[in-house]
Amino acid sequence: MRDPVFDAATVRRWADASVDALTCRRGEIDALNVFPVPDSDTGTNIMHTFAAAAGRVAGGSGASGGDVGAPTAAAALQDLAAGAVDGARGNSGVILSQVLVGLAQEAADDGRTGALDGRGLSAGLAHGALLARNAVSMPMEGTVLTVIDAAAQGCAGEGTLTAAAHAAAEAAYEALGRTTRQLDVLEAAGVVDAGGLGLLVVLDCLAETLSGRRVQRPTFVRSVDAALGRSGAAITRLDLSDAAAAPAAQGCAAGADEYEVMYLLDDADDAAVSTLRRSLEAAGNSVVIVGDGTGGRSVHVHLQDAGRAVDCGLEAGRIRKVRITHLGVQQRRHTGLRPGRAVLAVVDGAGAVPLFEAAGARVLPVDGSASGSALLAAVGDTDAGEVLVLPNGLVRSEDLVVVSAAARRQGQQVLPLPCSSAVQGLASIAVHDPHRPSSDDTYAMAEAAAATRCAHLRIADTRALTWSGTCEPGDALGVIGGEVMVVEPRASTAVATLLDLMLGTGGELVTLLVGAAADDELVSAARAHVEQRHPAVELSVFPGLQSGDVLQIGVE
Repeated sequence: MRDPVFDAATVRRWADASVDALTCRRGEIDALNVFPVPDSDTGTNIMHTFAAAAGRVAGGSGASGGDVGAPTAAAALQDLAAGAVDGARGNSGVILSQVLVGLAQEAADDGRTGALDGRGLSAGLAHGALLARNAVSMPMEGTVLTVIDAAAQGCAGEGTLTAAAHAAAEAAYEALGRTTRQLDVLEAAGVVDAGGLGLLVVLDCLAETLSGRRVQRPTFVRSVDAALGRSGAAITRLDLSDAAAAPAAQGCAAGADEYEVMYLLDDADDAAVSTLRRSLEAAGNSVVIVGDGTGGRSVHVHLQDAGRAVDCGLEAGRIRKVRITHLGVQQRRHTGLRPGRAVLAVVDGAGAVPLFEAAGARVLPVDGSASGSALLAAVGDTDAGEVLVLPNGLVRSEDLVVVSAAARRQGQQVLPLPCSSAVQGLASIAVHDPHRPSSDDTYAMAEAAAATRCAHLRIADTRALTWSGTCEPGDALGVIGGEVMVVEPRASTAVATLLDLMLGTGGELVTLLVGAAADDELVSAARAHVEQRHPAVELSVFPGLQSGDVLQIGVE
């Protein structure tokens, strides 16, 4: 079978097919959008970018559709590239425009016909990949850049045009599947890169246009169960503190208080563009500056001072088509939170369950600890838009983060409170007021939890070396702040020492949550010690029946 020719008519059919396919799948692509801003618009942006490109081809010299002037593939690809750069939307649209620029410049280098063969397609994609990577200030693996590179490498050495197009698409598909584990934020959300999927759709359309055969691909959706099943493996690699944020994340991810600024730049030489790039990198992140191959450029940046981005562009040359979008508004527009607020307490112990329920909390009962999937299901069962979670030391921090991300996709915002024990959780729920603003309620509950110091009385099951010396199986251990501070052979002696340590720095109220392994003699000893040694302190005793701690002690 004779290999088809990549001429102007083929370019036009490819462009139209890409717009149709992107229009059909933009919702799928939008739903995967979590990086650099989770504003669910990547599919929409790429669709608009290619619609602008196809429109330029339809009205340009390269795709006039007539015989006059014998339009060439080079001219049509140049129209396609110029239209994409001129109409680019968002990070992904700007980056993908460079794939078209690379193909156009490769076709223009063929002075005879300007029609690409398989090797020309491979070279054009490789050139586009290089242009795209050079355009991004901080290239990240696991993004559309990785998929572009794979597509270019995958079709290298293919002689026929159809074979090269299919090889590029297959390589892009395989690379797209790997992006989930290449970028932590993608793995945590259980998604592939949204921009990479947009590129795959375009490459599949090229292969279909050339061969006439439909390319079958699965629908890509968020794999929440996969993320939770890994028990937050991706989250454990993320530094969640502001002070120690990873440089790559600082340079690429954008906050909700920032603006996306885009404009076209003309009459700017290379030196002016270099100065512009440095200025924008100093002011913001997600800086991408691309060219259309004829001297025009498209500029993209996320930053807090939108006016500064415009001023920098005016200093570099002549700007037009300025677009400014507030990223916080974009993110809220796609959040779609349900109404209502609920408090969800994770509770170990049948006795503690009614204590939290009486205070107005929904309860997730557990035996020892809660899994991420169980917590996510409980959050969903509240049917509330805002869910204040009292983990009570029974949920891993990485699972809390994964569940929070997954809950946003079902229209819920999870607000974990700093409760490392049930006694802190009880102190927190005691000040809950569903009628005051959410931010005030969350602050008051967090403050109450932080003001409650807690300790745990446990029984050693093995011989071990602790901060307080060697313990033997059966010894009573007093734990404060995660460290063993008391080791005693008798539980009554250990609880007395533990109470003295806790009250040595002050306290007006002591709460004892009695575990399933505690007997009446131990509780009586604790009560008598407080009455005799700390008579001014109020004591409250509740049957928690928790499995892990013999006693939990809270001091306020």
